[in-house]
Amino acid sequence: MSGTDDELSQEEIDRDFALYRTDPERFLEVTNERVERRPDSARAYFGRHQAWERLGCLDLALADLDKSLALGDHFVTQRAKGGVLHAMGRYCDAISCLDRSQLMAPAEWPDALGPLLRADCYAQLGDEAAALADCAALPDDHWTPGVFGLPAGNKQEVAAELRRRAAAARERGLG
Repeated sequence: MSGTDDELSQEEIDRDFALYRTDPERFLEVTNERVERRPDSARAYFGRHQAWERLGCLDLALADLDKSLALGDHFVTQRAKGGVLHAMGRYCDAISCLDRSQLMAPAEWPDALGPLLRADCYAQLGDEAAALADCAALPDDHWTPGVFGLPAGNKQEVAAELRRRAAAARERGLG
């Protein structure tokens, strides 16, 4: 996701974010136009994946992330793909993408959503130890509102929820 031709101004970023929140259909139109103008742009496909994801079209979001990654591998795109795969219930595939994201940018990993996403993937698969290991990597002052179906709360509350989810997965025969 590099290249000056792909750069957006702060005004464009602010406008896009507002559209993303308030008018996802229009946001999709804007991102479609970018893809049409720049079919060789990893950023254009990454942006459009956000529109598809917001509209609940996860297969289309995943296809755009795959296209973005084919044009230029990036740790943020790998993490986003892990998030989409998590939302689709494809936890093993999500873990693979999140592992790649961590390897590509280990310094950024603890401060991003990646550890929490991967922890929940492991919990959903019944692997409590791996889930808690990722939870331990979260900053001590971690707090989340529980977006994307992820555990909410501070680090201790997240750990308790991960334990509960892993136990429920094991009861279903997943662990």
